[in-house]
Amino acid sequence: MKAGSNLQELEQMVRGELEIKNDYNCDSRDINFRIKPVGESEFFKPVIELDGTDYETSELMQTQIANKLNVPKKYFDRMVTEAPELCEQNVNHWLQNDPKRYMVRTLGTKARAFLSDRYEVIDNWDVLKAVMPALRPYKERDDLVFEQSHITDTNLYLRFTIPSLEKDIAKQSGIRQVGDIIHFGLQVKNSEVGLGSVEVAPFIKRLVCTNGMVATDYGQNKKHLGRSQWDGIDRSILRQETIRQGNKAWIMTVQDSVDGMFNGPIFEQISDRFIQAQTGVEMDVPRKSIEKLTKDFDFSESESDSILEHLLGEGDKTQFGLANAVTRTATDVENVDRSMKMESQGWQIMNMNLTQWHNYATA
Repeated sequence: MKAGSNLQELEQMVRGELEIKNDYNCDSRDINFRIKPVGESEFFKPVIELDGTDYETSELMQTQIANKLNVPKKYFDRMVTEAPELCEQNVNHWLQNDPKRYMVRTLGTKARAFLSDRYEVIDNWDVLKAVMPALRPYKERDDLVFEQSHITDTNLYLRFTIPSLEKDIAKQSGIRQVGDIIHFGLQVKNSEVGLGSVEVAPFIKRLVCTNGMVATDYGQNKKHLGRSQWDGIDRSILRQETIRQGNKAWIMTVQDSVDGMFNGPIFEQISDRFIQAQTGVEMDVPRKSIEKLTKDFDFSESESDSILEHLLGEGDKTQFGLANAVTRTATDVENVDRSMKMESQGWQIMNMNLTQWHNYATA
């Protein structure tokens, strides 16, 4: 995982990756799958050969290969460690005898994704080029704060806030201490390896605790899926510039969407939701409410324990209190992808309707 401390550093990281990326659109019969020993150890690593070059496969790509060839992943992993020759035979048999076209995405010496030939490439660099012009007016008037960025093996996350877009939700509600300020902003998310759409969504930062939430249902997203891009094209490496030319229309849409988020009614609607969540029915037995929440939201046992601890520590048994206990727990989670997901789940809790919340409050 790479973290950028400022926008310039992030741009340098993204541009650096752009220079070592290659995308192969290829017939499966042109892929040679092998299991290679790791040095003198007893461990093995799956690799693929394309155009005479060996690429070590990522864990995600191994999962994608297994899924696309209908090989159970647990069986695939067992073959890699216990019967590597059998694994080679299985995978190469289906690559050769059930020919299909795939996109293989590489980064340096690693093959990181095995995708459908309908996968539409929108790289992190394209996303930055789409979003930054829309944010330029705020930057020029010193009204843009770079909050954080992360590049994991699977996702890019980029967050900004607009200090002038703030609201004191405590003062508005009249039931919490004055000075509970939220700032409104933006989260940009992208996956270059097939794990999700490009997403531009409102980001809300609560200053008193620096907890963040992402209101994905107010966002705009674009799937990495379109028509088959390789009809009539033989195997080749696609130039990144060629790929990016197809994204110009989407870039204009993103820029309009960002402007609409900051200048439309969305901030007020989200702020109102924060206020309303403080005034509804409280949880009868918080532990039981969190047990139900853990099951429905797939929280781990440690995450569940932490949510309960933070909830009881704050003494707030409202919908607002539970949502913030989840986002507070997210700040302690080391895995960035998991932490970001929990912050989106915090908003899902905050945005529950009365019936949904009642089911948890009275569990």
